[in-house]
Amino acid sequence: MSTGARFRFDQALADVYGDLRLTPVLRRTLRHTQRLTGSAAASVSLIDAEHGRYLKAAEYGASCRLGQTFPLDEGATGRAVALRRPVVIPDYGRLRSGHLSGANPGRVVAVPIWWRGDVIAVTVVFSVPVDLDVDELEAFIQSVAGAIVESRRHRPAPGAAFESPRFTPRETDVLALLRAGRTDREIAARLVLSPKTVEKHVAAILRKTGTGNRTAAVLTALDNGWMGEITHTRGAGPAV
Repeated sequence: MSTGARFRFDQALADVYGDLRLTPVLRRTLRHTQRLTGSAAASVSLIDAEHGRYLKAAEYGASCRLGQTFPLDEGATGRAVALRRPVVIPDYGRLRSGHLSGANPGRVVAVPIWWRGDVIAVTVVFSVPVDLDVDELEAFIQSVAGAIVESRRHRPAPGAAFESPRFTPRETDVLALLRAGRTDREIAARLVLSPKTVEKHVAAILRKTGTGNRTAAVLTALDNGWMGEITHTRGAGPAV
């Protein structure tokens, strides 16, 4: 499928690079991916190869457990990282450990984003047509790699969250566990606190980040460098 005059790479990339903060970069990338493919849903995950995991960092039209982390042997993202190339999955419903909630989106394409030989992110596009030009999609997705890298250079130094007066030490612990997708009960058990106390810490985190839910709090903290930086290293092992 050729998009022809309907999609202008120069205009799309100018928009993506126009605001070099991580969340705007990822959201604009997805918006233009939707225009390019005509898809109903997509997501972007950031790869943490050193720890063998990835973070669901942005999405549209889907519920992919945004803000949570998963092992690199799971989902369409894991498949693209393992094969180190774009992957077409004819039937997402047959994929082991998929994370999309709701109806089966059918045909899915997962496209890795490279930087200096490493996969730093993966875009997954759901419900794509059979005649989708995957090469054209890959060309656009790969073109945003520099914006993702630059968005990290615009952040405070890694580890700033753990030294920042914005959060108490306990709030910092809770925020880190929220990033890992833990529930209140799991956080309470991990930190030896009551669930009520955890609720109070979560409420404080939402207030201090100016957000209305946990996912937004995690992404805001990541966007401002308050939780340090997800590392991208060489040598990620094969995954599914």
